[in-house]
Amino acid sequence: MIWLTWRQQRTETLVAALVLVLLAAVLVPVGLHMASVYDSAGLARCVAHGGDGCGSAVSNFDSRFHNLGGLIAWFNLLPGLLGILLAAPFVLELEHGTFRLAWTQSITRRRWLTTKLGLIGLGALAAALGLTLLMTWWRGPLDHLHGRMDVNVFDFEGVVPFAYTLFAAALVIALGAVLRRTVLAIGLAFIGYLTLRLVIQTWVRQNYVAPVRKVWLVGRPGPASLDTAWNLQNVPSDRFGHPLAHADSVFALCGSAPKAALPACAKAHDLYNLAVYQPASRFWLFQGIEAAIFGGLALALIAFAVWWVRDRVS
Repeated sequence: MIWLTWRQQRTETLVAALVLVLLAAVLVPVGLHMASVYDSAGLARCVAHGGDGCGSAVSNFDSRFHNLGGLIAWFNLLPGLLGILLAAPFVLELEHGTFRLAWTQSITRRRWLTTKLGLIGLGALAAALGLTLLMTWWRGPLDHLHGRMDVNVFDFEGVVPFAYTLFAAALVIALGAVLRRTVLAIGLAFIGYLTLRLVIQTWVRQNYVAPVRKVWLVGRPGPASLDTAWNLQNVPSDRFGHPLAHADSVFALCGSAPKAALPACAKAHDLYNLAVYQPASRFWLFQGIEAAIFGGLALALIAFAVWWVRDRVS
C-alpha cells in the first residue's frame, strides 16, 4: 500500500522538490554574497555593541540588500502551493474512483486513509522544512539587523510555514472528499488559504498580545529594541501620545536649532514621538499562537475528511 501510494504521488513530490531546488538556485548565490558583505563590513560587531557608530554601514548594507527582503514576499504563497500540490493525488483518486479497487483488495478504509494521509503529511512537513531552512539561512544578515517580526520575515521562519503547508493540504483533502472534483477543490482551497492568511496577517496577528506603546521626547533616544520590532505606528505626538496634525511646522521650527538644543525646543512645543509596536522578544510566542491556529484548523479538516470518507463515500 505504501509503495502504491508513493507511485501515485511521486510526480507531485518531485515537482515540489524541483520548486525548492529552483528557489535555492536563486537564493543561494545572493545569500552567499550578502553574508560576505555583512562580514566584511563588520556589521556583526555593530549588532553585538548595540549598533553604536554603525549607522552609515547599516544604511549602506540596507541600500544594497534590504529591498530584496520585499521581493521575497512574493514567495509567500509557496507553503500553500506546496501543500495543495502534495494533496492533489488524494482528491484525484476520489474523483476517478480508483480507491474502490483498493477497498476490494482486503485493504480497509482505515488503512487506506492512514497511508494516504500519512505520506501527504510527511511530504508537506519535508517541503516546509526545506523552505524554512533555506529562507532562514538566506535572511540571516537581515534578521540580525532588523529582527524577524516583520510580515515579510515572520511568515517564512520558525514553525508557521509547517502549519501553513499542512493547513493548505488539509483544506484540499477536506474539500476534495466532499466534492470529488480535483480542479474545483484546488481552486476553492487556494482561495480559502489565501483569504485566511491575509485576514490573519493584516488584522489578527498584531492583536495576539496587546502591543507596546512608548512616548519619548524628540531629540532623546527612543526604545532600544525598536529597530528589530514590528512597528505598527510611529508618528509625532504630544506628551500624552496623541498624534500631532501640525508636526511639520514644529519640526521645521526646531530643526534649525542646534542639536544639543533640540530636546529643549521639542519640549517647549510639546513635540514627542509615539511608537506602537510588537517587540522582537515576542517572535516565538506569536509563532506558537499562529501555528496553533493553522495547525488546529488542519487537524479539524483532516478529522472531517476521515469521517466523510469512512461514512459517506462508497
